[in-house]
Order: sequence, then C-alpha cells, then structure tokens
Amino acid sequence: MARDNDNKASSTRRSEKQTAGQHNGGEPSPKHGRSHKEGQRRDQKKKPRLSKKTLIIGGVILGVVLVAALLYWLHARNFESTDDAYTTAHVHEISARVAGTIESVTVDDNQLVKEGQVLLILDQRDFKVAVEQSRAQVFERKAAGDQAQANQVKAQLDFDRLSKLGAQQVVSKQDVDNATAASKAANAALTGAKADLATAEAALKNAELQLSYTTVVAPTDGRIAKKTAESGARVQPGQALMAVVEQDVWVLANFKETQLARMQVGQHANVKIDALHGHIFSAHIDSLQPGTGSTFALLPPDNATGNFTKIVQRLPVKIVLDDVGEYRDRVVPGLSCEPRVDLRTGPP
Repeated sequence: MARDNDNKASSTRRSEKQTAGQHNGGEPSPKHGRSHKEGQRRDQKKKPRLSKKTLIIGGVILGVVLVAALLYWLHARNFESTDDAYTTAHVHEISARVAGTIESVTVDDNQLVKEGQVLLILDQRDFKVAVEQSRAQVFERKAAGDQAQANQVKAQLDFDRLSKLGAQQVVSKQDVDNATAASKAANAALTGAKADLATAEAALKNAELQLSYTTVVAPTDGRIAKKTAESGARVQPGQALMAVVEQDVWVLANFKETQLARMQVGQHANVKIDALHGHIFSAHIDSLQPGTGSTFALLPPDNATGNFTKIVQRLPVKIVLDDVGEYRDRVVPGLSCEPRVDLRTGPP
C-alpha cells in the first residue's frame, strides 16, 4: 500500500511539471535555456572568422598573381623554343684516291689544320716509276713524230716534182701515182704520230696526277677528328682515314609546325648549350629547310593507304650563332641546346 501511494505521488508531480510547461507556452526551463546558450557560444568560438584585413590582403595577393600571369602570357606568346635542337657543322671525310701504303702521318687527333696542309703521305716509289715510264714514252712518241714529219716533207717534195714532170710527160703516169700515194701515206703517218704523242702526254699527266694523290692535304681549315690512319697501313681508294671539322658551327632546331606561324628568316634568337651551362649565345635564323624531317626520311610516310593518324611534323630551322667568342674550341657539332626565338624581331 505504501509503495502504491509513492508511485501515485511521483506521477502527480510529473503531471504538474508538464502542465506548468504548457502554461509557459512550451518554453524550456531557465536552467535548460542557459545550457543551450552556452552550447551556441562554444560552437561560435570553434568556427574561425576571417578578419577584414586578412580578406583585403588575400584579394591583393590574388590580384597580383592574376596580373603577373597575364603579363607572363603576353610576354611568352612572343617567343618560341624547343629542346629538340643540336649543334652541327661541315665535316669533311678524308680518304685516299689511290691504293697504297701510308708512309707518314703528319697530324694528330684534334689538331688545328689549315687549308692545303699535308695530312699524310703514301709510298710514292711505284708512282714515280710510272711517271718516268710515261715520260719516256712521250720522248719516244716525239721522236716518232719528228721522223713522220720528215717523211711527210720528203713525200710532199717528191709529189710536187713528179707532178711537174708528169705534166711535161717526162715521167710516166705510174710514177706520179706512186708519188701521190706516198705523200698521202706520209700525211697519215704524221697524223698517227701526233695522236700517239698526245696519248703519251695524257698518260704522263695521269701518272703525275696519280703521284700527286699520294699526298693528302686538308680541303679546308678545321680540326682533325676520327683519325684512323697510321703509318705502314695499306689503304684503298675511298677508305675513310680521318675527318676535318670546320669551326663554323650552327644550330639545327626542329620546331613543331604549329610554332612556325610567325617565324621568319632574320629573327633574333638566344641559344643555351647544355655543355656550357650558364652562358647564352646570341644568334639569328638563317634559313628554314624546304621540307619536314619526314619528307627526307629513308622511308617517307604514305598517308594515302590505311588508317590515318595526324602527327605534328617538325621542320629543321638553321640558326647561326653571331659570335661564340672564347668558346670557339668548346662549341663543337653534336651538342644538345635550346634555342629561344624572339618573334617580335625581324630581318635587319
């Protein structure tokens, strides 16, 4: 009975609290309201707020970045560059024009030579003998020609004399005919002797020319490279012995066809060479190759058959260095480089 009375009392108190809440318009109790406001304050403290000064600074920085990006784009669109470029020069392959044995080599690797300087000499003894033989044949043909000339003169005199006597009927017609035939034979022999002399003189010139080929000289100024010639070696005509590399080096840059719209001869360019890091060479466009690299390939593409896939082509552009200065000995063919062409410039 006592327990039932307690339960009834608890129920009565809960009912009164609910009734009081309804009379207050459903508002929470003061204690509960204070707890809710304190929770809101804690949430507001957790959320970071950007100050006006921070927003202004951020906007200024963003504006500076956008302006810098615009200025960079306006500047960069006036330049074209590529890393598909390398230095090149005229390379002259040196070879013997006659077969023979190398007697001496007068140059060494990387040596600077002048045009006409002797590079190597072949054994000349056999060629000198051939020259002497040809010269002797010339003397022999000259003697034969002199004899033929004398015979022709005699035959002509006999013909003239017998022709006059034949007109006077002092000699027979047969004698006149014999003199005529002898004169013609002498003229033919003289012509043949002259031809033999010309042939002998030509053989002499050829022998002297073959002798001159035993001395190999530099075709131009440059530096020796790829030397394989050694004294005592047997060489054949056309066999590569060394190379002479000219010192006038230029850049061959393979630009994409999409980079050529504003590119023209005479435009200024700056060239960076990987082997000479930190130095920029002044240069200018000398010429554009009349055809892309694939045009002169060993197997040029044939787009008329099969499926077609468009590939951006590259065009070799010759860029001449204005002055290499103290780097002349270090700027050699085959170096990787990066040219940068200023499209705002033009031919002078």
